[in-house]
Amino acid sequence: AYLQRRAPATPPRRAVAFAGHSMFNLLPFVAVTATAILVISVSAQDMSSRQRTVIIGAVLIAGFVVARQLLSLRENNVALRGIRRQQAELERLALSDKLTGLPNRTRFAVDLDERIEAHEPATALLIDVDDFKMINDTLGPAAGDQLLVQVAQRLREHCRPGELPARLGGDEFAVLLPVDEPAEAETAAARLLAGIGRPFRINDQQLLLHASAGIAIAAAGETADEVQRNADIAMYAAKEAGKASWVRFEPRMRQDMVHHARLASELHNGILRGELRLVYQPVFDLSTGLLAGAEALVRWQHPERGFVSPGDFIPVAERSGLIVPLGSWVLREACEQLARWRAEFGDAAVEAINVNVAVRQLRGACFVDEVAAVLSETGLTPRHLILEVTESSVVDGWQVRETLQALHDLGVRLALDDFGTGQSSLSLLRAFPVDVLKLDKSFVDGIADGADRGRLAVAAAVAQLAEHLQLKAVAEGIENAEQQARLREMGYRYGQGFHLARPLPAEEFAGLLAAAPVRAGVSGAELSSSR
Repeated sequence: AYLQRRAPATPPRRAVAFAGHSMFNLLPFVAVTATAILVISVSAQDMSSRQRTVIIGAVLIAGFVVARQLLSLRENNVALRGIRRQQAELERLALSDKLTGLPNRTRFAVDLDERIEAHEPATALLIDVDDFKMINDTLGPAAGDQLLVQVAQRLREHCRPGELPARLGGDEFAVLLPVDEPAEAETAAARLLAGIGRPFRINDQQLLLHASAGIAIAAAGETADEVQRNADIAMYAAKEAGKASWVRFEPRMRQDMVHHARLASELHNGILRGELRLVYQPVFDLSTGLLAGAEALVRWQHPERGFVSPGDFIPVAERSGLIVPLGSWVLREACEQLARWRAEFGDAAVEAINVNVAVRQLRGACFVDEVAAVLSETGLTPRHLILEVTESSVVDGWQVRETLQALHDLGVRLALDDFGTGQSSLSLLRAFPVDVLKLDKSFVDGIADGADRGRLAVAAAVAQLAEHLQLKAVAEGIENAEQQARLREMGYRYGQGFHLARPLPAEEFAGLLAAAPVRAGVSGAELSSSR
């Protein structure tokens, strides 16, 4: 009874071992044996044959009982060993990843927690394969699984003694490092990412992968969950910094995350309360100086914060998913404004409005239907709309490519925004149904003095490329007359920037339409900050 009361507080493995080897298990056999000895000693005295027969029978029965109990104890020990083996196998399966054989998230958390409780050095290195979704969509899930298995093998090969690699799920891996020095942790991160960066072979194809990593060193008082969360924050910071790199966690990152979460909540309410508005930056014909179009820029006037820069809230919208409702609002607002201008000014109004769309919008199954519905409800035709996309979104996957092709088939024109900063190539222009190229502001800066020959070469090449492909080229971010003259010499027909005009409210832009003739060509509405 005493042992049973203690059993719930005793770890199962220790309880089983204690039960198998305790002397208390032999107590019944000792008692029976002692009783038999006493009976035999009594029977040795002068007794009748009948009494002696009864006593001898009782001793034999007791012997049989003892023998049976010994056999049962042996069988129980064999069964207990089998149970232990089953428990060990179940534990292994519960703490291992089925696909790769690496320890899983639970095992990683347990080991990290044990090191922290023992006050031993511990660092969590969180690794996420860059652009794995695109590879998985292109090659298929089977090839994606093979790739994950090979990534796991690379981690095993490049981990040193004492380092524990694990797969947390999907394309997310982790390594528990027995270090607490930043330099050692960063060296280990560089070593492991370099191992993943070597080419992989899947079937007959050779693939080059990269990964982003977040480093979090366990500090005094932190739990295993907090350390993993810090590593996750650092990993996303590495993604935002350009991928294929590592970032070590710093406390300010958590504050930034809280700030972004709060700003996302306020942005959600701001969209519902109508705190956002569009301003329009004129686009001019660089040769004639005539008004050629407009680019609408989203602005947020917060009731308490005041003006919030698009550079602050657009990244928050993209990270939180609010870019989808925000993009829908900009699409409808820009089309409604163009419809009002065309109703008021007729042919003197700009011909089309450009709307930048985020890659999350293009992934939506109903985006093409949404565009068609907005055009129909505002009385516009597909020729009145130009959608601007970044080069990185064009190569995001088959879903995006199918959406863009469907939009082009609908009659909506497409433009590559910030051209020259992404994966620009002739093959991209051949595969993508593009109508307009917008030269990024970074190539316009410093173009007047000619000091940067690289910028000059890129700007000139884009102008020639647009001319040969019969595309419209627009230069963004013109800030002085020298830049305007140089771009015009290179062959750029259209341009925009603070030198030409600053963004204007819709009412003031309407004044430009009333006062100046319009040259039909390029206009725009986008979710980016003003150039």
